[in-house]
Amino acid sequence: MQTVIGRPIEAVDTPALLVDLDVLEDNIGRIHEATFAAGLQMRPHIKSHKTPEIAQMQARAGACGVTCAKIGEAEVMASAGIEDLFIANCLVGETKMRRLVALAKRTPALSIAVEGIEAARQASDAFVAAGMTLPVLIEVDAGAGRTGVQPEAAVEFADQVAAMPGLRIVGMMSYASHFAYPKRGPDELAEGAAQEARVIAQIAGTLADAGHEMTRISGGSTPTAGRYRAGCGLTEIRAGTYCINDRNQVDIGSCTMEQVALSVLATVVAHPTAERAIIDAGSKGLDQQVGTTSDGYGWLPEVPGALVYKINDEHGFVDVSEAERDLTIGEKVRVIPPRAPTCVNLYDWIHATRGGLVEDVWRIAARGRNT
Repeated sequence: MQTVIGRPIEAVDTPALLVDLDVLEDNIGRIHEATFAAGLQMRPHIKSHKTPEIAQMQARAGACGVTCAKIGEAEVMASAGIEDLFIANCLVGETKMRRLVALAKRTPALSIAVEGIEAARQASDAFVAAGMTLPVLIEVDAGAGRTGVQPEAAVEFADQVAAMPGLRIVGMMSYASHFAYPKRGPDELAEGAAQEARVIAQIAGTLADAGHEMTRISGGSTPTAGRYRAGCGLTEIRAGTYCINDRNQVDIGSCTMEQVALSVLATVVAHPTAERAIIDAGSKGLDQQVGTTSDGYGWLPEVPGALVYKINDEHGFVDVSEAERDLTIGEKVRVIPPRAPTCVNLYDWIHATRGGLVEDVWRIAARGRNT
């Protein structure tokens, strides 16, 4: 991989994952500054990039720690020197408890989310046996309908968790995507951020009134990142995709196409008809859609109007009927994926570029760490 460093992007074999360093750095700086200006901490969700070098950039830009989806991701981040780790997911089973204890023994600050009695009891038993106490955030469903205890049952659940000797409640978290992803444009997204924070803060207030520590009140997502106001009621934001962005975020209106740092470099390998070209990035190189935010599987920023409308395992079907120019066999094109996190998880390496040259190659060390 080192042979391409210093060479033009076109020297990279395809399909390959690229990140524009200028855009990446600007995204991190802009969103972090807006978050800090609102008196909030930034705890980025690294499931979006899975790359220690990017997590370290976020830490240097003031992130208080990182959020992970899986223990495997947290293990990678711990090995990379990230000291404050939060696992915002349901952890169940003997194997995961054993790994969680081992991770806690080598991490200065580890916390997890809990939303069910059995999972909480397993964690407590494991940490009692290890002679340790694990900080936890109560996960409450603020209306998204995914995981989390229902608001009306939050105090009773927290009371039960508080009685478990291996756990210590330090706050509350919620993923309230329903306040963000249906919105469109900066004004609506700012309104969604305020609505989300208000609902989460009200639930946290109820828990605090019941005597539970609420030092951390955790929320946020990429569409609302940088749009919170001082005194909103949250203490930290867990946005993930904001640093690299994707077409979904463009279509939501949380960023512009110029603020998308991530792309897939692909080669045009065939042009069977006047309207259809084929690139060498299919479902193994471009991500499947999650939801219906964007219509398509990839956009060519240097060829406006060209759309990847279909993907097979190894082929991307590009509609060029309305493109500003045609594609030629053998040329390399950048493709903006609809959703960054699932696209990143397809690759072992990411090529960090600046000014059209490859500046570095990073291993996506948490790629495939899905347990």
